[in-house]
Amino acid sequence: MEPRDALELVISLNRLSGSINRQIERPLSGYHGLSLSDLALLLEVRRSGGRIQRAELAEPLGITPSGVARQLQPLERIGVIARESHPTDARLALVVLTPAGETLAADAAATAGEAAARVLDERWTRARQGQLAELVAV
Repeated sequence: MEPRDALELVISLNRLSGSINRQIERPLSGYHGLSLSDLALLLEVRRSGGRIQRAELAEPLGITPSGVARQLQPLERIGVIARESHPTDARLALVVLTPAGETLAADAAATAGEAAARVLDERWTRARQGQLAELVAV
């Protein structure tokens, strides 16, 4: 693909991503007060067993460690994330999903999942969605 065509494709994908995110964030924010990136963080902590080093969140979320720190602050203030000392290294802190965070993550994931299915079904057949999933798998 020519560089100009590649750039146009990336710009189109970015627009599409923004449109899809907005449609999923409306019910997510309205019902749960979360953004899609907040939910992704909560689900990543949950996948880790409820405890993870802050630096380990950056890569799967596609953000910098300082971005993780900024994103954690409001979640910690509302009590869905807590910080714990690392058991063997005092310099490291663990991000911990609280019981309230576990409940919020589960409820918000259900809301976002329904919204995501609705948005994708409006755009593509299930077969196309499967193809798209294969294309974007990392």
